[in-house]
Amino acid sequence: MVLANRTKLANSRSLVRVFGGLNETYACSEAEYSAGVNFSARDFPALSTRKPRRKLHALTGLNGMYHLNGLLTICGKDIIYTPDDAGADTVSCTNAVSDSRKALVGIGTKILIFPDKLAFDTADGSVSALGAVWKAEGQSVQFTPCDAAGKTYQPDSYGKEEPEKPADGQLFLKVEDEEHPWSSTGTLEVYSTSSGNWTAVPLDYCRITAAGAQKLFAQWDTVTVSGTAAQQAGMWEELNGDLVVYDLLENGLRVKVTPKGECFYGTLVQGADSARWTSLDGKETRSFAVSTPVRIERRVPDLDYITECDNRVWGCSSKENVIYACKLGDPTNWFSYRGIAADSYAVTVGSDGAFTGAATCMGYALFFKENTLHKLYGSKPSDFQLTSLRCRGVAKNAARSLCVLNETLYYLSPDGVMAWDGSIPTKVSGVLDSGRLSNVQSAVGGALDGRYYLHIARAAAGEGVARLLVYDTERALWSEEDVCSYEMTSTGGQLYLWDGQALWAADPSRETDWQSTDGVEEKLNFELVTGDIGLDGAEDRYLSRLTLRLDAECGSTVTVAASYDGGPWETVAELAAQNVRRSYDMPFVPRRHGTLRLRLKGRGQITLRSIAKTVAAAKGGITGGEV
Repeated sequence: MVLANRTKLANSRSLVRVFGGLNETYACSEAEYSAGVNFSARDFPALSTRKPRRKLHALTGLNGMYHLNGLLTICGKDIIYTPDDAGADTVSCTNAVSDSRKALVGIGTKILIFPDKLAFDTADGSVSALGAVWKAEGQSVQFTPCDAAGKTYQPDSYGKEEPEKPADGQLFLKVEDEEHPWSSTGTLEVYSTSSGNWTAVPLDYCRITAAGAQKLFAQWDTVTVSGTAAQQAGMWEELNGDLVVYDLLENGLRVKVTPKGECFYGTLVQGADSARWTSLDGKETRSFAVSTPVRIERRVPDLDYITECDNRVWGCSSKENVIYACKLGDPTNWFSYRGIAADSYAVTVGSDGAFTGAATCMGYALFFKENTLHKLYGSKPSDFQLTSLRCRGVAKNAARSLCVLNETLYYLSPDGVMAWDGSIPTKVSGVLDSGRLSNVQSAVGGALDGRYYLHIARAAAGEGVARLLVYDTERALWSEEDVCSYEMTSTGGQLYLWDGQALWAADPSRETDWQSTDGVEEKLNFELVTGDIGLDGAEDRYLSRLTLRLDAECGSTVTVAASYDGGPWETVAELAAQNVRRSYDMPFVPRRHGTLRLRLKGRGQITLRSIAKTVAAAKGGITGGEV
């Protein structure tokens, strides 16, 4: 008897238990996923849904968020500061700032707010201006030469020779040219009977009598004085300019000015439209008209991006193409050049284009353009050095993507996400679709537990498209979460996110009231699409059985769908997991295919531990014979 020929299919079983991350390229393997949301590599090698977030409170109109000994939020024109200390009262400052996007940086106990040029003190909850301006509005200003103690003098006489029988303490102005007795070439002298000699009294300072100015400035401030008639009066040539405040007087300031002019030894009183010069002995006067009022200002430059490094605040101005550093430990002084180690600093850069971001990493102050990295280092202005590197810099509108994590700086460049560890930036987003990372309208970065969070908003088809990508820096794996991150700030132990309507904590277990479940998400919507299965062989095959091993942290539902050779999705199973570890066997009606993709979609909290597949090649041997 001859038996009929039969085709014999040999089954094989494969197991995936080490899961990769998101891979949007053509090379996505079956252990990775080509698309998905709300999965995380936190339980690697398993694949888990992200941790549930916790809604803290409603928050609208957020213009900036920063953490320094507490969480500071700027909503509209109001500043709200919540200290970290349990039981500490929340501080609110209404109408303190303009309603615009803010650049924030901390130094000491202060949080600086730009472009408003304000400082919020976390110690006492006060808001103060970094700069200060005094104007002579409806009042006169007096300028008088004085000594290092702020004392002014009135000589008894003047001439080329000293009096023969002077009294103790007698003042005499010894002149070089009797036609110009009040010139700076003369020397004011005082006689001492104990020594029997005349001693020169240097008047290297100017006493500025300006009511209220002493309340706006501090000792060693550098102020810009303008609008004075000193040069017109022939007293000083350098009074209009940057001067150092050496002392605060009862009703004014003492500044240092080099004596120069034909009418130096005198007093200048300047009003709104006229000025009057009087010699020190009060016998000669001169009057003249003025057109500008006196103005004394402690200037702060207009900065686009700011960062703190080595007890200085650094900033850059695209308009001027200049990088600035404030005085050591003093963010109110940016133009202090006294020739000491605590001086301010400024340097013009030679690269073209606008600045796109600033950050501090590895002890360097870093300033970026789209194709350039400027690195500043040194211990004091005399040895500050600027080096420039042509490389992939920060993309336009991505300044807030800069984030230091585990001694490495991450940021979004025009070519993708970069990592800089002190040498050359390297690309870490090779598995992501670079087209979806370009032409961003905004990009915000944050960090938590070795994970870099990157929120990207783009314009596509007339609508805003946003993504929240997460990069696990320890495992070099990407994932994506649902968007809740139009603003972010990291504390080192927590990541706060703002979704446009409310403030969220990324990890509720890190909050001081971690026992509370108020506001914590119970179930998450998740989705995952695997890479193509079957690329490891050239022949077609059949899938007859799929086994999923799942953990469920709460009651969860999962819908499994399959797509053969890029075709439509076909639902193959609907699972319900109930807080236990289970294996789910799903039999398939065998269908011949070259490649296969799986989609897991559901709601809850799950951990995918393994996927086992029973596969048979779409070919067999011929069996049969005589009996």
